Amino acid sequence: MRRRSYRLAAIVIVALASACTAAAGGGTRRNADVITAEEIAEFAGFNAREVVQRLRPAWLRGRGAADPPVVFVDGIRMGGLEVLNTLQTSQFREIRHRSGPDATTLYGTGVGGGTIEIRTRSP
Repeated sequence: MRRRSYRLAAIVIVALASACTAAAGGGTRRNADVITAEEIAEFAGFNAREVVQRLRPAWLRGRGAADPPVVFVDGIRMGGLEVLNTLQTSQFREIRHRSGPDATTLYGTGVGGGTIEIRTRSP
């Protein structure tokens, strides 16, 4: 009798966990530091700033106005956040955010507010 109770309890727990996963988005989790091509495709016709503003608005804050994130496209430093207004997302493969410490390790000084890195599709 006790074994049946444990089995029933286990079935109920698995069923509840499955229901919670489905309610939370079907089990897929967004990466807090990457906007994927699939996410970008949902915003066809938007510019890069609009996509980031809608999907990961915290990226635009950096460490304040004195140290905003720097924008890179395919590894080339493009400038500040205003650059995002000029970039259409139709050719984007991904948009990635790096924190200030991670960006400084990768690029050196001058990116203490972090980076927003855009990778485009190969022609």
